[in-house]
Amino acid sequence: MNKIFCAGIVAVLLIMVIIGIGIGARAYFGSTGKGADDSCVGRCDSPLDVTKPCQCNTACERYEDCCADYQYTCLGAAFSCYSQCGRAYDPADNCHCNSLCKQYDNCCGDYDAYCIIPDGTCYGRCDDPIDSNLPCQCNSACLTNGDCCPDYSDECGGSGGGITPGALSALADDLWASDTSRADPSEYTINKQAQVADGNTVDQSSEPLFSFVDEAAVFSRPTFAAFINLLDNYNPNYGVDEVRTPGKEAEHVAFMDAIMATKVMTKTVNFLAGYGYVTDAADFRAKIEHAWFTLYDRSSPKDSSGFEHVFLGEYKSGSKVNGFHNWVQFYLKEKAGEINYLGYVRDDEAVNNIGANFVWNGYNKALGGFLYGSSVEFDLAMMGTCFITMPGKVCRFNLNGNPTSIQTYTIFTTMVGSAYFVV
Repeated sequence: MNKIFCAGIVAVLLIMVIIGIGIGARAYFGSTGKGADDSCVGRCDSPLDVTKPCQCNTACERYEDCCADYQYTCLGAAFSCYSQCGRAYDPADNCHCNSLCKQYDNCCGDYDAYCIIPDGTCYGRCDDPIDSNLPCQCNSACLTNGDCCPDYSDECGGSGGGITPGALSALADDLWASDTSRADPSEYTINKQAQVADGNTVDQSSEPLFSFVDEAAVFSRPTFAAFINLLDNYNPNYGVDEVRTPGKEAEHVAFMDAIMATKVMTKTVNFLAGYGYVTDAADFRAKIEHAWFTLYDRSSPKDSSGFEHVFLGEYKSGSKVNGFHNWVQFYLKEKAGEINYLGYVRDDEAVNNIGANFVWNGYNKALGGFLYGSSVEFDLAMMGTCFITMPGKVCRFNLNGNPTSIQTYTIFTTMVGSAYFVV
C-alpha cells in the first residue's frame, strides 16, 4: 500500500508539474501568439526545417526567419526584449529595448515581437477602417469617437507648423510637375516578375528588376551626374569611419550646387520659408547639409550619415542591408552584378513606388522601397521637407491624386536616421 500510495503521490506531482509548465508556456507564448511550430523551445541549434514557419539556429538571423522567441530562448535574456520593453539605455547592454533603438539601429532582435503590440498601436494601421475587435482605432473618426490609440498623433498625426496634408499635396504635385530631371517612362523599363513575402530569401525572379535605362539621356543631366559622382565616396560597412578628402568635398559641393539650382529646390525653399521653417536658400542649404551629410556614429564615431544610409545603403555586419532607398544606386549596383533581385514585396505603380526584396553583396534587404524614375532632388526635397516640418513622424500627402507617405527618423535629435517613401 505504501508503494502504491507513494506512486500515486509521484504521479500527482508529475501531473502538477506538467500542468504548471503548460500554463507557464501558455503565458509566455500567449503574449506573442506563438504555437509549438512557431517557437524555439526545444529547437535551439536545430537544423533547417522547411516544414516549420520559422527557424532556431544561428543562420536564422542572417536569413531573417528566426522564431519570435529565438533571442530569449536560444541566446538568453541578455539578448532579448522579453519583459524589458522601455528599459533605460545602458551602454553595457548587448542590445536595447527602448523607443529610440530603431533610430540607432541597436534593438534586440525580438524588439518588434515584444515591444510593438499591433492591437494597441497605430504602427502600420494609419487610416485603416474601424475594427470593433481592436481596443483602439487609427483613422480620423477616432478623434470624434474618442477611441484613438495612444500613439495616433505620432504615427498618423498631421503636419507640423500648420502645414496641412493638402498643402503638402500641392507642393508634391508642383515639384513633380517642375522636375525636369526625372526620367521619362520611355527612358527606363522595369521587370517586376514575382511578388514575394516580406523577409523572403529565395530568388523567385530570374531577371534583373531594371531591364533598360537610357543612361546617355538620364545620367547626363546635371543632378544625376553629380549624384553618381558621390556614390564611390562612402564605405557601406558599419564600423568603418568615412574619410572626407578634398576631392570628395569638391564633389559634395558640386552636388549641392546642382540640386540647389533646380526649380524643385527653389519651390521647396519658398514653401518652407512661407511657414517660417527657413529664412532663405542659404539657410535651407545649411539645414539640409547638417541633417543629411553630417557624419555620425552608428558603430564607430564617423561611419554613417543620413545621406549614405538612405540614398546609398549600408551593411549591418553579418546580417542585412539597412537603408538603401534610391533607384539609381539600385540600378548601378544591379548592373555591376552586386545586387540579385529576388522579387517585389509591394508596389504602387500610380506613384512609381516599389518595395524590392534583394541581396546586395551577400546581405539581404527584405523590403527596400524607392521611387523609380524620380530625380534625387525630388526625393531629397520631399524627404527633407517632411524631416524639417515633422521629424520622426509619418508625413502624409497625395501625389498625382494618390495617397502617399514618407516616414522619417531622427538620430542625435537634428540629423536624419532614415527616411523613405512608404510602399
